[in-house]
Amino acid sequence: MDYSKIKLLSFDCYGTLIDWRKSLLDILEPFFRDLHVSFSRDELFTAFLEADRRLTGAAFMPYREILAEIIQHMANAAKVTIPLKSRYILSEKFDQWLPFPDTVESLRILKNHYKLAIISNVDDDLFAISNKLLGVDFDFIVTAKQVGSYKPSHENFIMAQEKFGLDLEEILHVAQSIFHDIRPGNKLGWNNVWVNRYHEAELTDPAEFPDLEVPDLASLVKILKIEAEKS
Repeated sequence: MDYSKIKLLSFDCYGTLIDWRKSLLDILEPFFRDLHVSFSRDELFTAFLEADRRLTGAAFMPYREILAEIIQHMANAAKVTIPLKSRYILSEKFDQWLPFPDTVESLRILKNHYKLAIISNVDDDLFAISNKLLGVDFDFIVTAKQVGSYKPSHENFIMAQEKFGLDLEEILHVAQSIFHDIRPGNKLGWNNVWVNRYHEAELTDPAEFPDLEVPDLASLVKILKIEAEKS
């Protein structure tokens, strides 16, 4: 990867910019506790991820509805009945899906040097809520709703590149999810950065190797600054 050619940074949002693990669990834990259902935080997040991956891989539906289906699935698994409106608790509290501590300042710095974009598995109206929390004007926003599919579908990346109007060597994709972002990005020849936010185990599959691994966004800012000073 030639850092000097990078003109645009594209970001996954949830898990990369927004701490969706903590945000989700801070909503789900009291919700199920009030239903007298006992889950550990790890069990809750695992159940959410499994349902999310299954539903986003099926016939397309808006992410708001996927979140509702996830809640219903988890309630069914716990054998509890919930009111219909309760199924939408995650989307109704979307303003409580909060950024990581380093996100806003890092984006502000990066905006001074690059164009910034979003490629996210979300609806436009839901991302608009998150965008207010991120504190930066993105040059491009590509959502699953616009594409009609969810990552890891290649269509999301193909549409994004078409919107950007740039060669792949001019784009650096920044993401936390190996499954949704790094693996498909590798297949399509994208430069990518794995932000290992949740301290996952060392990768062993070459198809999943990123061009760069960092623990957080602040570290990426430092690396890009160093590379810029070299050129």
